[in-house]
Amino acid sequence: MSKTDKHPSSSHLPQGSRPAAYKPLDGVVDLSLDTQTKRKEHLLLAASELYVATPSHPRQEQRVFEELFRQLLPETPAAHRLTIARLLAPYGDAPLDCLALLTFDTDAKVAAAALATPLALPEAGLINRAARGAEIVRRAIAARSPLSARVVSALFRHGEAETLRGLLQRDDIEIGDDLLDVLAARPEVLAPLASSLARRKALPSAMLFRLFLDLDTTGRMEAIAAAETRTLSELAQKGDPRILSAHFKPAVLKSLVNAALSGGVAVFAAHLAYTLDLPGDVAARIVDDPGGEALVVCLRALGTSDTESGRILVRLLGARLPLDELRVLIRLHDTITPRAAMILAQGWRKAPAEETRAPDRPAVHAPLQEGVAHAERRAVGAPAQPGRAGSPLPQRTVRRDAG
Repeated sequence: MSKTDKHPSSSHLPQGSRPAAYKPLDGVVDLSLDTQTKRKEHLLLAASELYVATPSHPRQEQRVFEELFRQLLPETPAAHRLTIARLLAPYGDAPLDCLALLTFDTDAKVAAAALATPLALPEAGLINRAARGAEIVRRAIAARSPLSARVVSALFRHGEAETLRGLLQRDDIEIGDDLLDVLAARPEVLAPLASSLARRKALPSAMLFRLFLDLDTTGRMEAIAAAETRTLSELAQKGDPRILSAHFKPAVLKSLVNAALSGGVAVFAAHLAYTLDLPGDVAARIVDDPGGEALVVCLRALGTSDTESGRILVRLLGARLPLDELRVLIRLHDTITPRAAMILAQGWRKAPAEETRAPDRPAVHAPLQEGVAHAERRAVGAPAQPGRAGSPLPQRTVRRDAG
């Protein structure tokens, strides 16, 4: 630029891409005031300001800037690199090699700022950053559009739930079986995404059943509907209406009802876990579940009467749910079939390792066509009832009403 040229107008600079305290050409002004030892550190910022002040550049000027960029970037302070990234990212004629270098910056904020560019970046670099970058970098990649299937897969393998939730809200990203397999191997990420996946109709029925406790109310109703559909399919195949209902022996149900009404929450959870063959932590979540739908499913699977179920719901949920919501749960209890409820309960006892390999695969053990617990398939002693040393839970003997 000659001495007679005016300073470039700030209107050529991208707006909204710099810190509030930043002023156009600050780097150029600072460069003239720097000492000889500091000048090299500030040179790249000044050059970048001048570069973006012009709408476009011939190829020769781009090559000169790229070479200067590669030489000066290692000695440029992080604060200046961040400003440079914010200058170049929205600039339409930014050299891709310079942006690519910034996306690999050791400062995650710099890398994220560079990734905000609308320009296409090399897929291999995006995959590398998705796998090895900080979460702020992955969020910046997830905000880009379009994203290739390989980049999306890398994000699903390494991103946190909040980052992936943004991807699930996008219509241009398809959630196929390959991505579900990736999430199934990351249960700590899958659980908080369950409702978002259900809203996208992306979950197969087996995963809907297993993730029931992580779903919102809408997702739970979808899971119940899927269980009812499977029940109708079984009925059509077998032609025996007895498979729709199954009853535990009265002694089992009486012990369970007594535990719910007078034994305390922990005692009831222990009975529930033993009777339905559920992991203890799952039974505890069912009893503490704020919505109550999971408890309704369990009571329906067990075959408790409407009166007893209503008393249990009021006893365990009455203190935290208003009357209208309790009535909704009682109506749900009247609506769901025992077989559909048992199908859901079966999903809660599956081992995570099985789900990881094949989310929609049939259970490894024999299906519980009668909707009963597995007491007759495992001859073991009942655990002691909490709070009553030496007093075992009742044996899970069942009456088989269906073949």
